[in-house]
Amino acid sequence: MRLGDCEYRDELLYDPDAGTWAIPQGGLWKVGVTPLICWLSGGFTSVSLKKVGLQIAEGRVLGSVEGPTHFEVVRAPFECIIREINPRPPSDPRIVNRDPFGRGWLALLEKTGGRSRLLPLGKAAPAIEEKLHSLRVHCFTEFPDMEMYEIGVECSAVLVKLNELFARSPLGTIAHIVSDDPTAEIEMSRWGDQTGNALVEVRTEGALHHFLVKKS
Repeated sequence: MRLGDCEYRDELLYDPDAGTWAIPQGGLWKVGVTPLICWLSGGFTSVSLKKVGLQIAEGRVLGSVEGPTHFEVVRAPFECIIREINPRPPSDPRIVNRDPFGRGWLALLEKTGGRSRLLPLGKAAPAIEEKLHSLRVHCFTEFPDMEMYEIGVECSAVLVKLNELFARSPLGTIAHIVSDDPTAEIEMSRWGDQTGNALVEVRTEGALHHFLVKKS
């Protein structure tokens, strides 16, 4: 289901207040954070989780995620014991931004209490949408490796800077460019044709143009 411009998976359960998801798996519960947290925080610089074997009360802190614009605690959706931690996010925090429902899962929990804060997506959707709107969270097709906010700068100058950045970046690098140049869409399309790099997504919000581009 698409909520705002963010994609949420129908089969998962959600705690809309905490911005977490969960799904039963082999007698345990796999949990992670939602796109709202991923895009609100920016590219995560730190993912910290409590130790395996620790008993956590419902609503208490399971761990934390931190990005350049936001710090968020991850709360247990029910009383539980931590049985496994995904080793990838603490060493590669951005994997959570890029794949929050897949490789970026956080922990496997054993549910020990009857109460739960989780809701199916249909019931959680109104609260999630309200939060996305009130916090002005926008999601894109892919999570960028770099951000370029080029307000008041001609697009031709932006492209010079982008070419310099891509010249020293590996293939697959994704950049998010924000421009208020009225010719930006034409210039970016021409740039993609000339360089062979992919223009992944284009979005206009008022006077601002958003471009997601990938080094191809």
